Amino acid sequence: MAAVQLLPLPPAAPPQPRHGKPGCRNTPPAPPKVCHYWKSGRCSRNPCRFLHTDAPDPAPPIAAVNTRSNTWVNPSCVAANSDGKGRAPPVQPAKRQVEAPPETPAKRRCGGGAWCVGDGFCGVARLKGHAKAVTGFALPEGSDKLFSGSLDGTVRAWDCSTGQCVRFEEMQEGEVHKLIAMGPWVLAGVRGAVKAIHTGTGKELRLRGPTPQITAMLAEDEDHLFAGAEDGAVFMWRMNQEQQSFDEIAALTGHDKAVVSLAQGKGVLYSGSTDGSIRVWDLDTHRCIYSFAGHSSAVTALLCWERFLLSSSDDGTVKVWQWKPDRDDIDLEVHYTHREDERVVSMDGTYDADEKPVLLVSRGDGVVRVYDLPSLKKRGDILCDDEVRAISVRSRGVVFTGDASGEVRVVKWTSLSDAAES
Repeated sequence: MAAVQLLPLPPAAPPQPRHGKPGCRNTPPAPPKVCHYWKSGRCSRNPCRFLHTDAPDPAPPIAAVNTRSNTWVNPSCVAANSDGKGRAPPVQPAKRQVEAPPETPAKRRCGGGAWCVGDGFCGVARLKGHAKAVTGFALPEGSDKLFSGSLDGTVRAWDCSTGQCVRFEEMQEGEVHKLIAMGPWVLAGVRGAVKAIHTGTGKELRLRGPTPQITAMLAEDEDHLFAGAEDGAVFMWRMNQEQQSFDEIAALTGHDKAVVSLAQGKGVLYSGSTDGSIRVWDLDTHRCIYSFAGHSSAVTALLCWERFLLSSSDDGTVKVWQWKPDRDDIDLEVHYTHREDERVVSMDGTYDADEKPVLLVSRGDGVVRVYDLPSLKKRGDILCDDEVRAISVRSRGVVFTGDASGEVRVVKWTSLSDAAES
């Protein structure tokens, strides 16, 4: 969005006689001069020494950038260039003298399309309906719906072509702490269990109860489901395709506190805890093969990228780990530490419209920072009303964010090469 141009104050005019020249009492008074800055809608003096005639009709309100239904199918979302394409329509100058409001920090509440700042991405929709924090997203196979879970105890289904909420379900178990998809299944992490709903048949299953609150979930393939719990355990299921059910095959124990992040590597599972520790589990033997203190606070997210493991934390850091070379035993070392000036709430990685890897880092101030990989060079920001606890990059070309206020935002990747050519 183009920056607002601050116009200079009008130059001071020489004093004007109010009743003719001095000493000429019988001279008829000169008609009052009308302020030509007021005529063009640019007078910023209050009070102004010149005449402002009767107040004209107020300027019409500025229309939102997306005037259609609340949808992320937005063909007008293009990178702005020098000829003005992709920008909001120009605002008509106001004709009434209005005192400018005090400036506020542009950290949150950035509406009107200004909530995406950077290159190669743009905001296309804001979906409202949840009363509390959004904690996860699911995009099941064979469905044109986006599902979102929230601490308000509901799961909502949004139509991907209109952006409208078409289904609303309250969970009997209360708060939904995690929500993911596995094939055609929507999986909700609730108190005491994982609730599974088949979007094709409507079949519902309840996995592993009673247990403490489910605090992390992961399904990277069609065969295995992992869930971390409040008591430090990690549960593991195998999908039974024939029976369309989930068979529990292991309960991995070792963490002293809640498991809040999971990542799957080649033959191993990584788990992060609120005490800052990270454990590595062998998926064949179901044993912990390595553990270490990764952070000084909760490990909020784990991500496997190429030969590296990335971890984020409430301590405000993102660490890049790699296996030590030429070692017979298992050992990880810090390859690089990236520091934010806020705590890191969540993190995920994907590819942009030009197939370049990017990292999204959610901060405690409501900003989701976008970085290029592997340089970790800042590309831009997604500005939200509150801290973003859920990020989904499972839909190609689109990013979904859910913040603590209950709002869902939809961001679309745009090609940098197309923008450069236009």
